[in-house]
Amino acid sequence: MKTKKQLVEARAHAFARLEDLDTRTRGRTMTPTELDAFEQYRSEVDKLTGAIDALGGPDPATNDLRFRVGDGSGEWRDDRGHGVKVLKPEQRLRSIVREDAPSISFDRVVRGIVTGDWTGVDPETRAMSIGSPSAGGYLVGDALSAQVIDKARNAAAIFRAGALTVPMETNTLKIARITGDPTAAWKVENAAATASDMTLDSVDFTARTLLSIVKASVELVEDADGIDQTIENALAAALALELDRAALRGSGTPPEPRGIRNQTGVTIQSTGVNGLAAAYGAFSSAVQTIRENNGEPNAAIMAPRVAGSLDRLADTTGQPLRPPPSFDGLAKYTKAQLPVNLTQGSSTDASDAYVGQWNELLIGMRTNLTIEVSRQAADTVGSAFSNLQVWIRAYLRADVGLAQPSHFVVITGIRP
Repeated sequence: MKTKKQLVEARAHAFARLEDLDTRTRGRTMTPTELDAFEQYRSEVDKLTGAIDALGGPDPATNDLRFRVGDGSGEWRDDRGHGVKVLKPEQRLRSIVREDAPSISFDRVVRGIVTGDWTGVDPETRAMSIGSPSAGGYLVGDALSAQVIDKARNAAAIFRAGALTVPMETNTLKIARITGDPTAAWKVENAAATASDMTLDSVDFTARTLLSIVKASVELVEDADGIDQTIENALAAALALELDRAALRGSGTPPEPRGIRNQTGVTIQSTGVNGLAAAYGAFSSAVQTIRENNGEPNAAIMAPRVAGSLDRLADTTGQPLRPPPSFDGLAKYTKAQLPVNLTQGSSTDASDAYVGQWNELLIGMRTNLTIEVSRQAADTVGSAFSNLQVWIRAYLRADVGLAQPSHFVVITGIRP
C-alpha cells in the first residue's frame, strides 16, 4: 500500500501530465485520442485524491498547498487543479484586487484623515478609509493599498530583476516546490526499473510586518493639492528599500524574513580567503553553477561600488576589458543598501553580489496596508506636536521564499 507522500507525488505527476496536455492543445480542439487521455488523467487525479482523503489526518498537499505546474506563465494550481494567481513584475497587484476602482492619491486620503477635508475623494474611497480614529489607525481600502504596494514593487530591484509576487489571503501560505526532478531510464526486460520519482517539499510563507514612517509638516499636508503623491512616493520608496534588503540579506530571525543570503540550498561562492577585487570570472563561475543546477540566470544585483569596479576593468594599455558572454547576458541592478564593509578574512571592505534566476524568488504579500496618523507622536529626537508635524506610519506584511534555491549564487568577498 502506498504511503500518503507517495500518493501525493503520484497526484502531482498526474497534474503535470494534465497541464502538459492542456498547454499543447490550447487554442485548438482536442482530437478524440487527446480527449481520452485528458479524461484518463483527470480520473486518475480524482482517484488519487480520494485515496489520500481516505487515509485521513493532515495532508501536506491539500487545502493551502499549491503545486507549481505549467510553463512558467505565472499561473499556478493548487492540489485540486484550481488556479492560484502569481504576479510577474509587470502585473499589478491592483488588478486582482479591483481593477475598476478609481485611482486616488494616497496624499488626498491622508489629508482627509488629518484635516477632515475630503475634497477630491470619492465617497466610496472615503468610506473605505475610515478606521478607528480614537486608536489612531485607519485601514486603507484594498485598491488604494494595492496602489501603494505596486509603487513599492516598481521601485524594488528584486522585482525589476524578475521576482514574483504571491498574494496572500491569510497570514500563512504553503507553496509546493520540487526538490528532486524525476529521471527516466532505459529498462531491461524482466529487470527492475531504475527511474526515480520527483520529490516535493514546500515554501512556507508567514506574513511579517514591514513598517515605515514619514514625517510631514501640517502645512504640507493641508496643501496636498500642490504636492500630489509626495507622501505616497516617500512611503513606497522606503518600503521598496527594505523589501530589497530583506529579500537579499534578511536574517530569518523573526520578525525579519530569511533572505537569499541565508536560505538553505543557495550557493555561497567565495572569491578567496581574504577576498578579491571585482572580476568577471566570479560572475562567470556563478552563472555556470546555476546552469549546472538546470537554472538559467537572468540578472545580478550588486552594490554600486562593485558595478563601478567592473566598469573600470581595463587591460595594460588602459582599454576597457570586454566582458564574457555569461556576464554580458545578465541584467545588472545596483542597491546602495548592500554593505561594502563586510569582513572576509583580513579584509574589512568586502561586499556581496547576487546572481540568480529571479523568477524563482517569491515574495508572499498581504494585500492590506494599514496607516496610522498622529499629530502628537514623539520619539527621542522630536515631537510632532511641538514641530507642527503629522507623522504617518504605514505597514504591510510580507515574506520571502525561493522556489529553487539552487538557482541562486551569492558571491562573497568582493573588494574594491
